[in-house]
Amino acid sequence: MGCINILSGYSQNSHQKIDDALSILVLNLMPNRLETEHQIIDLLKQTDLNINLTFCRMASHHIKHFNPEIIEKYVTTKDVFEDHFDALIVTGAPLDRKNFHDVDYWNEFVEFIKWRKKHVDTCLFSCWAAWAAGTIDGILTGKQLDQKIYGVYTTDGITMPQSRYFTIPRNDVKAKVLAGNDSIGATLIFDSNTNSYYVTGHLEYGTKTLADEYFRDVKKGLDTTKPNNYFDSQNHPVNSWHTDATTFYINWLNQFTSSK
Repeated sequence: MGCINILSGYSQNSHQKIDDALSILVLNLMPNRLETEHQIIDLLKQTDLNINLTFCRMASHHIKHFNPEIIEKYVTTKDVFEDHFDALIVTGAPLDRKNFHDVDYWNEFVEFIKWRKKHVDTCLFSCWAAWAAGTIDGILTGKQLDQKIYGVYTTDGITMPQSRYFTIPRNDVKAKVLAGNDSIGATLIFDSNTNSYYVTGHLEYGTKTLADEYFRDVKKGLDTTKPNNYFDSQNHPVNSWHTDATTFYINWLNQFTSSK
């Protein structure tokens, strides 16, 4: 098993980079930052690679439930402005019912997406970030939905959780659509010009993540339907995507193994 050397974030375990390791930057936009950190770290551990991992946040974002630890433990996009990374992961965010320009850090996000073209070798954008980054890059056109795409779906042999109020029609993509269908749109897109992957789902989700979302919404009294293709007959969540998620991450990062 490789070493995950975590340089910032709640999961920080080191203050110094290790030599001959992949450098990966994670822009963590999720409100449950610690849970998201654990999910990404667990997936990266499956790759058996040595990794220097940096978690960062948007400098201009007004954090709704402010926690001073976020300021203490997270670096900002401005802190890494002069750095270079082998890979970038940008998480999803519960923003898909807003217009892009209503997001408080939208201008900073646009600059960051442009910045990464000269400072990052390969990128992985998830859920809202896939839609937003693909729009900025000019390779896709998505649209908001009134009905949530919610559950676990398999398209073109790739299974992953989906939890979103948007879709990206396959005909509205200018890059290569690796997976998708007419019902839920493109789910995996690759742009060779920037070596970027746009994933509309959440490969990183743990077994109970969708269940936690669902029961939280039920507790709030929201009119929420059960996630599709997720609970078994006993109402237990079933993780049917772990193998595909692990395989994707391994294949994605193996492009660097010959040089590290």
